[in-house]
Amino acid sequence: MKTTAKQTARETYETRQREIAAMLDFLKCELEAHAEKAKADGLHWGHVGDLAHIRENLKETLVFAMGSRDEEVAGKMIEDAVADATTGTAKRN
Repeated sequence: MKTTAKQTARETYETRQREIAAMLDFLKCELEAHAEKAKADGLHWGHVGDLAHIRENLKETLVFAMGSRDEEVAGKMIEDAVADATTGTAKRN
């Protein structure tokens, strides 16, 4: 998206938030399409590798989004949260 000098930082920030939310929705759709393709093709290790690549990129993005935290600590926090979510032990507030 192009920005003009007239856009404020707040407006541009809010635009970026909406763009990221749209991209996350798009990612969900693409993951569903990938699952359908994997099912149609006959699931194989190439499909697993695709998801491993996506997972690693998402983790890298999350570490970045977490800001000034130590990368190793942030990575562990992410892995713990994923483990909790996938085993159903995530803490609910």
